[in-house]
Amino acid sequence: MRRPLSRKFLNSRVFHMLAKDQQGSATLEFVMIAIPLFVPLALYLSSVNSSIQNSLTLKNVARQAARAFITSPSEALAPVRAQEVLNSYRTVSSGSSVAQLSLSIQCESNPCLTPNSRVTLTVSDPATSRLASATQVVDAWRSSE
Repeated sequence: MRRPLSRKFLNSRVFHMLAKDQQGSATLEFVMIAIPLFVPLALYLSSVNSSIQNSLTLKNVARQAARAFITSPSEALAPVRAQEVLNSYRTVSSGSSVAQLSLSIQCESNPCLTPNSRVTLTVSDPATSRLASATQVVDAWRSSE
């Protein structure tokens, strides 16, 4: 049980010195105001970081799939190689949206692997409604099939 402060202590010089001393109160006030403000800010920045990281990863997957497509030895093997890049990403990544990624291929010329033609691959994630495209140019010295 706590004892009430005695009148002698309340009138003493030590008590008055302690009561007048404001040292550390600014720090305490800052902490009491800053913590409730900084916690939501940290959560928001974490969410933004996660969103940007997902977008950059999707863009990288599209770029790698496009590179695999244009460096393919044959026209028939090119879409398979691009899909394999997507499958490799699925095995490395976790999450339910990864399984739903889809790939679309647009070629500037027919056949797709014509020298100096552009090939655009688009990877879409229906769960987040994000798209990432990458355009690559087929090697100019590529021999025609």
